[in-house]
Amino acid sequence: MPRMRRFEFVGGTSSKFWEISQSGPQVTVRFGRIGTDGQTQTKDLGTWDDASERVRKLIAEKLREGYQEVAGTGPRVEDERGFRTAPMLPPYEIPQLPGDGPVRLGDVKLPMGRWLGGNPEFAPSGVSPIDKPVLWATNDRVKDAGRSLFQLRQPAAARNLVPVLLVGMDGAPERPWDSREFCPTDPRRAGLIDVAAELANAWSGNFEDDDEELMASVSPLGKTFPGLAAPQASWEQVSDDAELLERIRDRRVGLVAAGRPADTIAAIGWTGMVNHLEDPALLSAVLRSWEVRWNAFVVEIGFDTLTLTVGNPPRDEQAATVLAAEHCAFCPDNIWQGVGTISAYARELAQSRWWHFWWD
Repeated sequence: MPRMRRFEFVGGTSSKFWEISQSGPQVTVRFGRIGTDGQTQTKDLGTWDDASERVRKLIAEKLREGYQEVAGTGPRVEDERGFRTAPMLPPYEIPQLPGDGPVRLGDVKLPMGRWLGGNPEFAPSGVSPIDKPVLWATNDRVKDAGRSLFQLRQPAAARNLVPVLLVGMDGAPERPWDSREFCPTDPRRAGLIDVAAELANAWSGNFEDDDEELMASVSPLGKTFPGLAAPQASWEQVSDDAELLERIRDRRVGLVAAGRPADTIAAIGWTGMVNHLEDPALLSAVLRSWEVRWNAFVVEIGFDTLTLTVGNPPRDEQAATVLAAEHCAFCPDNIWQGVGTISAYARELAQSRWWHFWWD
């Protein structure tokens, strides 16, 4: 039986529910006033992949409208793995990368660059590697790297490419890119992951022992994952990140064969989080959710770091605290080896246009 996800909106004179589930290529929604049976609608999208994307978009719309996710049917979120069994995905057609040499896209001319191939030894357990290059990168650093990234987005998207900035390891700048410490995978796998379930699993993993000091550090939260944080502004109200990107200079510029910034992590098969999560598709799934809710986009990938610009940051302490739990589940080193408490981290998140992540 497919798992149903339920969302509710209670406020003023409103008391509504909205439920969604997927069975193969079919998406079913049920909605109405809380306490009634409501109405049910089912739509056949033709393929499992299209149905999965439809579910993602509809859920994003409800979150922007102010709905909050509550318990659905099936296993409890904290006990359920996020991967959902799906029919075999159709063959993955990799977008065409530029060839070796300088590249011109739109008004941006990038200097000499080349394909960077991965290493199948870095493929996650049970995941089939992609044996073709998915990453083109400049040989050297580009002075106005951040500005170039912003200007590249539109012409790159027309070719199903995503521009990113690449940083090497301190003291060993060839790692991980020139040392091939990554393995490309199918980024569509991110669409098979239940983000709330995976973050709940990661959050609960912090509390295997009754550690009073740990419990104090996550106050006012507790052992139960608080759910996904709801944004406070619609997509249309956010600003772009051109001014922020102007500050980033002297980086290698990469072009990734992927459909969106979130998917670059799974597409490249980045391994910077391997000490915390084995499969980069898990990160891409979370990053997809943040793109929708917070207008947060990956702009820089390092050896074990990620940098995102944020167009719609949380604006109050409550939203920032719930989001801080997501960040802690996603990258616990940000808190435990950083400011030390959820509350302090939430204060940093409020109104911040940058998110930086580091895995030990």
